[in-house]
Amino acid sequence: MEENPFKKYETYLYKEGRIENINIDAFDKTEEVFEIFKSLYDQGYGSIREEGNLISIHSGGWSENEYLIDEFKKTIFWHKHHKITANGGHYYFNTDTSKDNDWKIVKE
Repeated sequence: MEENPFKKYETYLYKEGRIENINIDAFDKTEEVFEIFKSLYDQGYGSIREEGNLISIHSGGWSENEYLIDEFKKTIFWHKHHKITANGGHYYFNTDTSKDNDWKIVKE
């Protein structure tokens, strides 16, 4: 796999581990970066479920999926839409918070 397939989509540009600049060009590429993420994600091990404005991603413990998620976390899609992370590689997103359809967090 190529190194960091989302480099040009990163929201913040880093140098020596510090934020150096904001990548303004990344802000209008939200949908594009998600499509690239889906095309690289191995759904034989993990899964991506899209139900209207709600998206759930499950890594399945596959290391390449975890690597993609770590890089995906630096993108505007993640910053705009991420709602919940649950132990075991489960990530939940809402792409339209104006809709009534949203994730619920319930303590058991």
